Amino acid sequence: MNAPTAPVGGEVSAPVRLQSHVWNPSGAGRALLLHGLMSDGATWWRLAAELADAGWMVVAPDLRGHGRSPAGGRHDLATLAGDVAALGAEWDLVVGHSLGGAVAAWLLADHHPIGGAVLIDPVLRLEGAMREELRRRLRAEAGGVDPAELARRHPEWDERDVWRKVLATRLTGPDVVDAVLDDNDPWDLTPLGERWLARVHLLAADPAKGATLRMELAERLAEEGPATTYEVVTGCGHSIHRERPEVVDGAVRRVLEGR
Repeated sequence: MNAPTAPVGGEVSAPVRLQSHVWNPSGAGRALLLHGLMSDGATWWRLAAELADAGWMVVAPDLRGHGRSPAGGRHDLATLAGDVAALGAEWDLVVGHSLGGAVAAWLLADHHPIGGAVLIDPVLRLEGAMREELRRRLRAEAGGVDPAELARRHPEWDERDVWRKVLATRLTGPDVVDAVLDDNDPWDLTPLGERWLARVHLLAADPAKGATLRMELAERLAEEGPATTYEVVTGCGHSIHRERPEVVDGAVRRVLEGR
């Protein structure tokens, strides 16, 4: 197993033991699902159950500082990736959303044995103005969002998506938001794409709906990566797995068939 590379000007913290949600522990294939900032492993309930029913063993950890996992000292991406790597070295499939997509990008670049990956609107580059807007919005969610307000903002979400998100925000403090944003400054994973050897499919939200992954960056990664493809999900916001789960299902099939 390759050790994660330390961030410029910093050191990787010792790994913490992540609390993980596991479906079908005796399954044949190994799938790893990585959630975004202010979520947790339980928010993958739909995709995890589908993969488990198809014969996969599915692991969805609570990342450092989220859910039931300890916060630890640092929250830079190298450290987050080190926590995840301690769960196992080989994965047939990795799916990551937002922050989880960034962690998956790091693992892919460190050449962990990964069969294929789907990155859902991953945070691969985060510039100043966007960083501070994200900080403001996520700090407001810390300690728990109102379920009625969340359902009103996202009428397309299943009720279980609403409540899994509500419960996840209740377990995450504003200090974790600050740590993730501040310990990863500058935040630019663009150079990592050239080091991805596995089949990777990028799902970008609609730019008009506040996409995190910009189309020009997705195009660049697809040009540079030997097995990287992308698509923009028109009319869909950042949480593609909640709004359009069938798109994620299709992306998973695409990377598995292309291995």
